[in-house]
Amino acid sequence: LKWEGRMEELVADQADDVCEQLLQTFGRAHERGYSSTASKDHALSVIRLEERRVELLGRMERFRDQGEASCNIAQHKHSLGERKEAATHYESARDLGAKHGF
Repeated sequence: LKWEGRMEELVADQADDVCEQLLQTFGRAHERGYSSTASKDHALSVIRLEERRVELLGRMERFRDQGEASCNIAQHKHSLGERKEAATHYESARDLGAKHGF
């Protein structure tokens, strides 16, 4: 999609919390797009954005949010028929919960 080529430019030199907010905002926009159109492009964009958020949230030690982002990846992978990959992300979220007590 049009803005994706500029994502690096948008998040460059930003604090982690600002980057996370940008990724989350764009992800939510794509989720709404996916909900209304069932577009594979929107689902793939959500997955890419959430994968970046998972990494960033881990560095920020926001493990509950990291687990929720992993579940979101799993849901979109499942909607694309990628069931094994979805199961891997659900398992990752469960492991985070077990390790950090939530």
